[in-house]
Amino acid sequence: MADERAQGDMDDSFLHFRTIAENLTDMLALVDLDGRRLYCTPNYGFLGDTQKLIGKDSFAEIHPEDRERIKNVFAETVRSGEGQRAYYRFLLKDGSVRYIESQGIVVKDAGGKPEKVLLVSRDITEKKELEERERAIEQKLMQADKLNALGKTVSGVAHELNNPLTGIMAYCQLLLRDEGIQASTRYREDVETIFKEAERCRNIVKSLTTFARQHKPEKTYLGVNGLIQDVVRLNAYYSKNCGVTVELDLQPDLPKTMADYHQLQQMFVNLLVNACDAICADGRPGKVLFRTSFSGGRIIVEVEDDGPGIKEGTLDSIFDPFFTTKPEGKGTGLGLAIVFGIVSEHGGNITASNRPEGGARFVIELPVNGEEAAGDRKTLPGSLLWNGERVLIVDDEPCIVDVLVRILRILKLSPDIARDGQAAKEKLSRFDYAAVLCDYRMPGMSGTELYAWVAGAKPALKDKWIFLTGSVRADTLEAENRPVLRKPFTIELLEDALRKILPAR
Repeated sequence: MADERAQGDMDDSFLHFRTIAENLTDMLALVDLDGRRLYCTPNYGFLGDTQKLIGKDSFAEIHPEDRERIKNVFAETVRSGEGQRAYYRFLLKDGSVRYIESQGIVVKDAGGKPEKVLLVSRDITEKKELEERERAIEQKLMQADKLNALGKTVSGVAHELNNPLTGIMAYCQLLLRDEGIQASTRYREDVETIFKEAERCRNIVKSLTTFARQHKPEKTYLGVNGLIQDVVRLNAYYSKNCGVTVELDLQPDLPKTMADYHQLQQMFVNLLVNACDAICADGRPGKVLFRTSFSGGRIIVEVEDDGPGIKEGTLDSIFDPFFTTKPEGKGTGLGLAIVFGIVSEHGGNITASNRPEGGARFVIELPVNGEEAAGDRKTLPGSLLWNGERVLIVDDEPCIVDVLVRILRILKLSPDIARDGQAAKEKLSRFDYAAVLCDYRMPGMSGTELYAWVAGAKPALKDKWIFLTGSVRADTLEAENRPVLRKPFTIELLEDALRKILPAR
């Protein structure tokens, strides 16, 4: 009778234990010393039928990249008799991943010898995903802070470089219009080389300001698919020389969006060239794939390759300005920083990762914005001459003043000069001008302050105003709704700006 009562108590205790175990949030599994499951709670159901898991290897569902490490942890737990906390992933049949935190508890027999291991585990997938999202946001904010801080330095450097570059490029163009230079092949080629090198310097400055996100995009209504096709076609020779085949998987009905064509083009060129360089350095032929899709109101562009992938430990740094893994002299470290700046400027997001099968993947998300009304832009003829109209030049840079005087005279315009805002006020008060070329940043009175004075004192001059600027932080100029010539500019751009406010004769 006592034995029956004891057996009943044991049965009740087992039922109570089972009820408790199977209603815990944590997962429980009892395994033998080889890791085969002897029992597991129902919340292991994401692995399949829990009854069919009994007797099976508990390491089988662990992600291949984590399996050997966890086996070693398990073996050490059995050997030492002390459980260790471990983090790993389960790889499910549908290819998805669950993140698990486990603690092993050694179950010993009466003699103190390890007999089984009780695994107390917790599914931390949602926590992990939340941490990853928070980390991604934090990284994006940190990246933005880095670029903003560097942008302040770039602003001053670019302004100092853009002024002399304006003079160099303009003087080169004036020399190339000279009959004597045109008659001498040697001198003409020398001047053309100087002009091209000055353009190269201008592009370097422009790249710095682009990744620092100091220029507002000049957006038009465009299709991303067509833009990618243009990039691939224009870079076909480079891709072929690198032994790279470029494939396209473009969603046919991808919506158009408002974006800066040239900035997006630069972004995709940078990603393509980076992929080609990585594959080429790996010493074997490879493939780059551009894939587009549309989801959640956003255009998704994936750029992936089968190269060596992103080096371990560098994923958090690849968008940093001047960070590069290329050999010395092979890269500036600006390519991906520029990409990051362009994506951010368009209100999008970019992530980088390594593909499980090898190679790198970049995923870009761009918002879909509706078409904006664009003003009519007339096609302009080549050189256009006026008839002596007076134009005031307001600038404190002697080189720029001198070259503008020479250009205006070639265009049959009559230049006048003011070296600062106060001198300009005196001349504007006394004379009428057909146009005013005014620098944005000057000692004393700035260009915008002078323009504000003109708006009140001589409002008719407002429509004759053209701003000049070598500063990358001059976004307020666009708010004035006046033409803006960003230094360094060419003679053709100056002519275009003058045509908008000066009628042809």
